[in-house]
Amino acid sequence: MPRLKAHFELRQIVHRTMITAGLPESMLAKAIETWENALPPYLKLAYLPNPGAVRLRLSAYEVEGESVSKEIERQFEALRRIIPHNIIGYETATMQELIHKLLTERRQTLATAESCTGGSIAARFTAIPGASAYFLCGVVAYSNESKSNLLGVDPETIACRGAVSEEVARQMAEGARRTAGADYAVATTGIAGPAGGTEQKPVGTVWMAVAGPHRTVTLLKQCGTDRGQIIDRASAFALALLRDEIERDAAGE
Repeated sequence: MPRLKAHFELRQIVHRTMITAGLPESMLAKAIETWENALPPYLKLAYLPNPGAVRLRLSAYEVEGESVSKEIERQFEALRRIIPHNIIGYETATMQELIHKLLTERRQTLATAESCTGGSIAARFTAIPGASAYFLCGVVAYSNESKSNLLGVDPETIACRGAVSEEVARQMAEGARRTAGADYAVATTGIAGPAGGTEQKPVGTVWMAVAGPHRTVTLLKQCGTDRGQIIDRASAFALALLRDEIERDAAGE
């Protein structure tokens, strides 16, 4: 091996991936444009979007590995100063893992109330070892009756505003938080399709809410037209909203 190494110039391909959330690809590119333009010419940046996140991969080809790895770390540290709130972690990091860490460290608890996402959010948390330290329960309230009977949503609100509405999402989150005795609760209600959409509320319309110790916040998102895509995107948006509220409370804002 020493003789082979002496005879051949051994080069490497070096990759490192940062996971971001909260900014769509076009807005992210604008926010980091100056940083990207200042990258060394041997570092190539790739944008790799998926539901709820954009992966930023820095790569170098045919280089000396150790020095390039250090330069990639230096560049990502510079990026952290530009978009600190939008960085989840590296490689395979996920939003639910970040929330898992925040809730575990703060010794706070969580409940979920899902309609259109069908338990997808709860499943993301319970797949993580140690989730029992904070995850109390998840309710899949698919019918209007279950929203009222299990979560305390006012039937009059459903009748007047519709099951897919800001008011219902708010009441679902607050009902789950109250019933479970949790510090936080996240809720979703939407139209996953392919049927059920209207001109006012097309397929892909999703209202989500997070109820916390100090307030309840809501968010409306259009999550696409494909059923699986809608569930994935709505779950990702709801998790991002939950993360924002936990960090806001932690900062005392």
